[in-house]
Amino acid sequence: MDRSQPKQELLIVDVNPENVNILKTMLASDYDIKVTADGEEAIRLAASPDPPGLILLSNMMPNTDVYKICRKLKANKTATDIPIILLAEPTTEDTEAKGFELGAADYITKPFKRSVVNARIRTHLELKRYRDNLENRVKKRINELHEEIKERRDIEDTYRALVEHARDGIAIIQDFKVRYANPAFSKMIGFSEKKLIGTHLKKFISEEEFIKNTKRYSDRIAGLNLPRIYKSQIIHSDGSTIDVELNVSVVPYGRSLAALVFVRDIREEEAWKYLT
Repeated sequence: MDRSQPKQELLIVDVNPENVNILKTMLASDYDIKVTADGEEAIRLAASPDPPGLILLSNMMPNTDVYKICRKLKANKTATDIPIILLAEPTTEDTEAKGFELGAADYITKPFKRSVVNARIRTHLELKRYRDNLENRVKKRINELHEEIKERRDIEDTYRALVEHARDGIAIIQDFKVRYANPAFSKMIGFSEKKLIGTHLKKFISEEEFIKNTKRYSDRIAGLNLPRIYKSQIIHSDGSTIDVELNVSVVPYGRSLAALVFVRDIREEEAWKYLT
């Protein structure tokens, strides 16, 4: 027993003073001992804010349904994880099976042997410690994941707001179809966002531009180091052409890849160049 650690508390539930004295003699040097002869009192103590680390519950108490007490302990939210070791006379396999079914962790039979009693208690306290530690680590990790998810959602909301309110058009193209379009892009080419989703590129670019852009995209996928920014033209829903500057990146999308395209209307810039 590690003397640097505070003693763990054991609760003995037994009406037989002889059993209690024997167990206290065996255990008092290593554990703090509480004793009760009343099953309901045992449940109250186990459900308290400062519950015992382990319960030694006698199934030799007259006029007491020990299995009912065991059932109630396991049904209590605070007490449910406390290991219960049943103290018994040499018993049948069926009786032991019933105790295990109701949540008992182990049996110790009379006559009590110090080495056996100490080994069983030490084992189940150690198992509980490992289990509690694992549960605490899992809870901590779950809390961390919740925080990470919240942070990611906050970041996603920020990026979504930036994209939705961007002045330039932004679209995601996969398999030559629009998978996403921001309001600026929809407004730029005169299609509603709803109508754009799923629309083939040929709906708003010429055959010549389609061939050129498709080749650029294929080359980028193949790993060729090509300029990301280039000029092109798109077709407005009214049939007019719009001079644009495209900034294209290949990005993961679902289980495949897609083109993330920033579209800037450069008609005014081109007009100024012509005038100057």
